[in-house]
Amino acid sequence: MNKHDLRQTALSRRQALTTRQRQHMSSAITDSLLQHLQNRFAGITTLLSYRAMNSEVNVDGLFGLPDYEVFAPVTHHHEHMEWRAITPATTWAPGLFGVLEPEQGDTWQEQNSPAILICPLTGFDRRGNRLGMGKGCFDFWLAEHRLQLQCIIGLAFSCQEVSSIPHEAHDIPMNTVITESEVIACPNP
Repeated sequence: MNKHDLRQTALSRRQALTTRQRQHMSSAITDSLLQHLQNRFAGITTLLSYRAMNSEVNVDGLFGLPDYEVFAPVTHHHEHMEWRAITPATTWAPGLFGVLEPEQGDTWQEQNSPAILICPLTGFDRRGNRLGMGKGCFDFWLAEHRLQLQCIIGLAFSCQEVSSIPHEAHDIPMNTVITESEVIACPNP
């Protein structure tokens, strides 16, 4: 299948989950993520994390964690994102694609601290290939900033897994995928 068909398949599986299932599984995924961060990346406290839309894994619990400095993306257009620090005073407004974005906050400066990227997935395979929503926002950003990240962690429900996603030269795979049932270490360089 091509990326478009795989995206539609994975999206329909994710959307078939009930709100209650998504809430329960999102909580389990967030717990696994925090455990993984503590076990593998204890010294890294900067997280770049998305704000969930529609049926994505909800990670709102990450914002406001006392042991981490968490940044959320602001998308100016599909080829440009920046990350702003989240504090208790952060106010949110719908951005370019309708996703809530911070209206203010210090911008993450890649030279100041190593960071871990928490990335939403529409679909994934066990090699770490990902499908997003098709706009390319994360792809464009990753192409420029991959070397400044300690790790790229994708979050998805297990039903979003597909056997194989076509990989193109510009695609940057995940290091890890976390679902409600497992932490998948992806075999990529």
